[in-house]
Amino acid sequence: MMKQRTWFDRVFSLGHPVDAFPEILERLRGTPARLEERVAHVGSTVGTRRIDEAWSIHQQVGHLCDLETLWTGRLNDLLIGAERLGAADLKNEATQSAGHDDVEMCVLLLRFRRLRADLVRLLEGLEEGDLARTALHPRLEQPMSTVDLFFFVAEHDDHHLASITRLLTGADR
Repeated sequence: MMKQRTWFDRVFSLGHPVDAFPEILERLRGTPARLEERVAHVGSTVGTRRIDEAWSIHQQVGHLCDLETLWTGRLNDLLIGAERLGAADLKNEATQSAGHDDVEMCVLLLRFRRLRADLVRLLEGLEEGDLARTALHPRLEQPMSTVDLFFFVAEHDDHHLASITRLLTGADR
């Protein structure tokens, strides 16, 4: 099996045009359905299994829930004209301590669907000028527009969906 890059190893191409936003928004809107399709059938034995030090499937889904407040906060940073986006907890302490393995998968999936729907509603209300606003990303040390931020979020979603697929593939062997 191919070794997975960590999220922090990723390099991002930024500078997406405002007119790329509708496609990015569709990716964000579709993540709950793709996630549900992938894991709704997963029982707790497989869902809470960890391979090496990787998070379990439950933890991966819970982590996506945990980060919705970060994405909303960063959107607010952009809308108020902040110079820097709010920093993420790079140790993921919220996910580490949340006990996601003790939560039923259906509860995690419903939570993510609700949180993502709230974020999508906010994004649907943005004006073109809002999409072009920029602020410095604290880890990447690059200016990031609203469009770039949500491209980054869509990439993060896909990173965790790929991680879940790897866990399912490893668990099926």
